[in-house]
Amino acid sequence: MIFEKLLLIIFLIGIYFSKIQGRGLMLDPISRSSAWRKGFPVEPNYNDHELFCGGLNIQYEQNEGRCGECGDDYAIRRPRPNENGGLYGTGVIVKRYKANQIINVKLKLTENRLGTFTFNLCPLNETFHLETEKCFNQYPLKLNNIYDYNFQVPNLKTEFNIAVRIPNITCNQCVFRWTYKVGNNFGRCYDNGNPTIGCGPQETIRNCADIAIEPDENS
Repeated sequence: MIFEKLLLIIFLIGIYFSKIQGRGLMLDPISRSSAWRKGFPVEPNYNDHELFCGGLNIQYEQNEGRCGECGDDYAIRRPRPNENGGLYGTGVIVKRYKANQIINVKLKLTENRLGTFTFNLCPLNETFHLETEKCFNQYPLKLNNIYDYNFQVPNLKTEFNIAVRIPNITCNQCVFRWTYKVGNNFGRCYDNGNPTIGCGPQETIRNCADIAIEPDENS
């Protein structure tokens, strides 16, 4: 009986958290949808904190878990609003770095939902080339202090400064992407089928920023 009550409590908590949509911003390098906040000549997106792939239901029930490369609803025709050539993806370079440089990525969550952060890069060869998952997967960015690719989000914290290493490449336009996969939705685990917070479909947030990477003259 006690075990059943505990499962019920966990289930109700899971339902509560599933109603809360994850929200967050990449502030440095500033994302395409947020670049207006720093005075860049771009279209403002006043919902720039809501790039969560259309929401949990749309992402998993309609789009089979897929998300647009830069946080839009996958079902939208490309280029989607936050992709290169889209409404907010105008190619404005918001930051310049050096190859092999350790940079500080500044993030802000309006709702901490645990989970993980990851960072990827996609060099664009032409002005209106589209970024792709294949391209992003070629350049996962390593966290500098722990030599890993996944940052585990601690409970309660909502502002983050994370050291990330830029790879040894150069580009006139690279797309820097932050992905936040939340970790407190309630679902069944694949290994044992038990209902647990953190298992099952989890909401995804993505932000993309246009940066340039210049040669490291000291290397």
